[in-house]
Amino acid sequence: MTYEDLIQSMEAGAEEKIAEIRSNAARQSEGIIQDAEEKAKTIREEFLARARATVADQRNRLLYKTRLDERSAGIAAKEEILNAVYSRVTGHLGKIREKNDYRSLFSRLLSESLKEMGENSVVLHVDPRDEALCREVVSQMEGNFTINPDIKTWGGVVVSSPDDQIRIHNTLESRLERAKILTKREICRILFGE
Repeated sequence: MTYEDLIQSMEAGAEEKIAEIRSNAARQSEGIIQDAEEKAKTIREEFLARARATVADQRNRLLYKTRLDERSAGIAAKEEILNAVYSRVTGHLGKIREKNDYRSLFSRLLSESLKEMGENSVVLHVDPRDEALCREVVSQMEGNFTINPDIKTWGGVVVSSPDDQIRIHNTLESRLERAKILTKREICRILFGE
């Protein structure tokens, strides 16, 4: 074997080794690329899943807030209507002294309060505009009454014990407040069908 044959043989062996190395490198690079693509796909899917979950969560929060805002607006509108109804009632009650039957109403409110108090000696707190009427009504009753024109009211009376430990409010304002509590549901049912 000649020197040239030996070099050719070495070159041929080197070429085979280079081809084998290239083939292995190509296979490894394909494997690396395939692994990288699979990892990228997995990362992309995880990212999309998290993004979808975040969007769904934000959507649900927005829907909840919108529904809450709608409900709050509805409640506010209903309260406004109820306040308008009570305002009209207030307007009528503020003019009740002008009615012919106010004396009868005042007498009934006073009698209810005295009956509830159950004492013979009481202080009657009235609006100064009702002082004369109160004196006239109690003049026909038995008991020891002190009339004190010290409240401002649309009408009615506050009866207290002499030591002011017990007070019974039977004014039109106090009755309206009790009526609001008792009738709110019924008024809502009539006005709003609830």
